[in-house]
Amino acid sequence: MNFNKKFLQILLLFFFTAFGISNTSLTDDYLYKLEADKIIYKNNNNLIVAEGNASAIDKFEKKIFSDKIFYYKDKDLIITEKNSKFTDNLGNKLNADNFVYNIKDKKIEAKNKVSFFEKEGNQFYFDNLIYFIDFEKGYGTKFKSLLNDKSTVEGSFAEFNNKTKIISIGNNDQDVSKKYINIFSNNKNTYTPCEDTEINKLKKTIDQRCPDWSLSTQKTIHDKKSKMVYHYGSLLKIKNVPIFYLPYFSHPDPTVKRKSGFMQPVFKSFDLLGQSYRTPYFWAIDDNKDLLFTPVYYSEENPLFLAEYRNQSERSILYFDTSYTSGYKNTNKLDSNNNKITRSNDSKNHFFFNFLGSYNDIMLDKSDIEINVQRISDKNYLKINQINTQYVKQNISNLKNNFQINSYKNSKKIGIGAEIYENLEKDNNSEKYQYKIPAIDHSDYFTLFNQFFNFRNLFSGNNYGGDSSQLYFANQLTSSSDYIQFPGFWGINNIFKTSIINNNNYNQNILNQKENLNNDLFVTAAIESSYPLIKKNSKTEENLIPKIFTKFTSGSMKNANNESKILNYNDIFSMNRLNSIENPETGASLGYGIEYNVNSRNENNLITKKGTFKIGQILQTKNNNDMPNSSTLKDSKSAFIGAASFLINEKMNINYEYIIDNSLNKILQNSVNAEFKLENNIFSSNYYELREIGSTHYFEGKYTHNFKNDINFLTGIRKNLKDNFTESNFIETNYETDCLKISLNLAKNFYQNEELKPTKTFTFSITLKPFGSPISPNLSSLVN
Repeated sequence: MNFNKKFLQILLLFFFTAFGISNTSLTDDYLYKLEADKIIYKNNNNLIVAEGNASAIDKFEKKIFSDKIFYYKDKDLIITEKNSKFTDNLGNKLNADNFVYNIKDKKIEAKNKVSFFEKEGNQFYFDNLIYFIDFEKGYGTKFKSLLNDKSTVEGSFAEFNNKTKIISIGNNDQDVSKKYINIFSNNKNTYTPCEDTEINKLKKTIDQRCPDWSLSTQKTIHDKKSKMVYHYGSLLKIKNVPIFYLPYFSHPDPTVKRKSGFMQPVFKSFDLLGQSYRTPYFWAIDDNKDLLFTPVYYSEENPLFLAEYRNQSERSILYFDTSYTSGYKNTNKLDSNNNKITRSNDSKNHFFFNFLGSYNDIMLDKSDIEINVQRISDKNYLKINQINTQYVKQNISNLKNNFQINSYKNSKKIGIGAEIYENLEKDNNSEKYQYKIPAIDHSDYFTLFNQFFNFRNLFSGNNYGGDSSQLYFANQLTSSSDYIQFPGFWGINNIFKTSIINNNNYNQNILNQKENLNNDLFVTAAIESSYPLIKKNSKTEENLIPKIFTKFTSGSMKNANNESKILNYNDIFSMNRLNSIENPETGASLGYGIEYNVNSRNENNLITKKGTFKIGQILQTKNNNDMPNSSTLKDSKSAFIGAASFLINEKMNINYEYIIDNSLNKILQNSVNAEFKLENNIFSSNYYELREIGSTHYFEGKYTHNFKNDINFLTGIRKNLKDNFTESNFIETNYETDCLKISLNLAKNFYQNEELKPTKTFTFSITLKPFGSPISPNLSSLVN
């Protein structure tokens, strides 16, 4: 049996060798299995020629495909002709016109139209390449690449190593900086993060594509393991125009979101502090922790040091933001009118801390904890140094220090906290601080007899500045029904609402309130009735909703003249129009109003036009002089309160809120927000006016024009119409794409107090994306 099988194999081998055959395959147990349309043996079987859909596969699943394969067994050599492809069992792919494969050295020499696709998605293109299969490394000439982070690199020579994760473009001498003679002509390698699909077709070089920005270098190394890119002898070009040169430059690759290292320096000019230079350093401490440290050096003043720390875990988020400076070096600074600016040489600082956490089984099943600590040594400190971070803004006017824990279980909630507020606009310590220690809030809700009930308890110890203090305890029970329709009044919806509030407080030196112990009970009953009318057709939908809200609250309210309350349309139908449990509105009242809505749809059932109009009024049985002056609720007839909005194809959007006195001859409030889009033009504005019920009057406007070549122009103004002066204005133009932003900004801000004076800035900034931080020299001295 074995003799017959051996004889048959010899006979088949002789037949294949002598005559060739189509659609055949032969197996060499030691090296490769060859398959092709035709296989021919030559030179005493030392040469095997496979033609037509030829392939060679070894026992490790390394595969070679080509139109024609020459297998030199005595030389351990495989040569291919036309449409040559190689794949391994790791996912790497190599394509070329021709291969010369040294089987013993596991080395492939690929020639003409070489492309290598590595397992991680990077694409490399060469004229010629030598690739070592076992080491997964290679080197070649006339290199082009599309990396998996969408950046591209080109060079006359490149080598890569998939095991060490390093790509090197340029010569092999690491100390290339000694060889630079002409930095504008010797830079043969180019790198850009700007994405372009043309690289897949290899039609253009990077310079021919003229990306927004690129680097020409003597040598570039991309370490994929550390995700860093290192450039030697780098020349930054914007739109192929050389900008500046650096002997050495490194940065994270575009896939990196957080990486330790120095960030781009920023140059800026301050009217009150002189020229400044800052060099931020970002420290990625761990996957969930980082620190940004920024020293700021001033030409005329002592340096400023800023730090921002963030820490996030599965259950909590923590940050602190702080700064320090030893104070003014120049305490005799004069303004433009030669008047001395009030200054001191005391050290200055700020500290902001926030903690948010979520835990189980502290009081009830789940609990949320919040802690805030905010401190500024000087009220103008943030504005003068223009400190604006993720958590701190220079125009902040109130500081909040508090601890709060809210615990939940099903419908129950318990909140325990303490709060201290500081008003930076006040200088007297007895007036600027207010606190609430402790503050306890308990609530629970349930459903009974088709009524929804909510029960709430409040307790707090309050200080309103100086020796004004109060102990406060309150209980509140509210309820509301579902919609109810009366027989014979088809279509009228009614909601019954009730509220019981029991207030207990002990007052000391509280303005307009009784001293010592006070007890108040407020019982409110209300019914809200509405009669919605709806009209529909294929293109439009309209509804008209008249409403009446009747309410009575027992008890007597305290004087609230100085409280700030501007009514809106929804307040007409509110159980607590003043948003106060401590001092609710009392007496009988009736609120009525009407709301009209219309929507237009296109053939795709999408809303193209939308309009809303609302107006209403509150009627009371008598005048109530304890109401806030700004609410218009002192008279038995309130002002008319309304709103309107219009949306047309997202090109025009207008929102208007208004208050008209009950005689209909005075407008007490005008609030208009509008945005118009006309092709490449966008107009937006905000107009706000209060008369008699307030004294605010200002206008904000902004215009943007977008050009077709990624350039836009912006200008804006904020004008105080009450005092008739411009608070701020700016003119700005930008060029912005996915990887570059160039901005030119001229702005003016108007301040007037001891340390702050009107300022104007002229800033030119360049932001290289994805790095993000702008290079922004301040050119205000040109304006001055």
